[in-house]
Amino acid sequence: MRRFALSLASGLLLAWLATGARAAWPERPVTLIVPFGAGSSPDISARIIADRLGAALGQPVVVQNMPGASATIGVDRVAKSAPDGYTLGYTGDGAMVVRVSMDPPIPYDPRRDLVPITLLMRTRNLLVVHPSVPATTLAELVALARAQPGRLAYGHSGVGFSTHLGIEMLNQAAGIDITAVPYANEGQMFTDLAQGRVQVMLGGAGLVRRAQSGEVRAIAVSSRDRLPVMPEVPTIAESGFPGFEAVAWFGLIAPARTPPAVVDRVHRAAAAALADPATRARLEEFGVAIAGDGPAEFGALVPREIARMQGVLEPLGLRAR
Repeated sequence: MRRFALSLASGLLLAWLATGARAAWPERPVTLIVPFGAGSSPDISARIIADRLGAALGQPVVVQNMPGASATIGVDRVAKSAPDGYTLGYTGDGAMVVRVSMDPPIPYDPRRDLVPITLLMRTRNLLVVHPSVPATTLAELVALARAQPGRLAYGHSGVGFSTHLGIEMLNQAAGIDITAVPYANEGQMFTDLAQGRVQVMLGGAGLVRRAQSGEVRAIAVSSRDRLPVMPEVPTIAESGFPGFEAVAWFGLIAPARTPPAVVDRVHRAAAAALADPATRARLEEFGVAIAGDGPAEFGALVPREIARMQGVLEPLGLRAR
């Protein structure tokens, strides 16, 4: 009986210690890997979230930029990190969904190697042209592109991002050829747009600000709803292409096998941040729609979106496997 009691006490002590260890997380700063360049729109929004997470968790959440290979380098680092809650990731659908079905193959499977924590936001992308382009509507842009196949060029910052796929989808739907010009540096891409080296672009907050200042001309919005900050700009769907939608989403992820208690705590901290009016206002400046879905909903979204995106990529000739 005494041996049983000692064994039971030891078991209870170990359980208490384990619970206490989990409850103590985080005991040191948490790294948030952001697979986008410093100063980019996703980086700025990630830093807004990181600040609020740090305040809620009682430890700094330190952003580490790790761009490259359409965001897959940074996401791969998250997938291969220790599942202890001290490495999290901020990423979008390009690295979680689109790249799964394209070459070169990515070194991780988001369905197996990552834990979705919360879906934070969805983008509303703006289609713009350089002022030298004689088009003020999507119909005029399509007519110009048809008359001059391959003469217009668009810049994008990563194969598989919505800013790339959106114009490829428009090319396919309208039967036009606007040439893709990839950029590793978003700053250089915007410089070339301002100087007319590329004439067309699809993107988020960076283009909204440039359209509002008159640096570029807004043509249409690629989401199903209009941009609240530019309600006069019609959607692509309203402009002759019913059902058209090309948006991105961003969320928080962790390595597989991260303790559920840690995932839950990060989710609750993120939900509180998104519920804060000041934080929402700052994020909505980027033209996004706030989401806030939890681990279960976000986890179900990823495989569903992978299957859907495979159907989008194949007609575009971008599906690899």
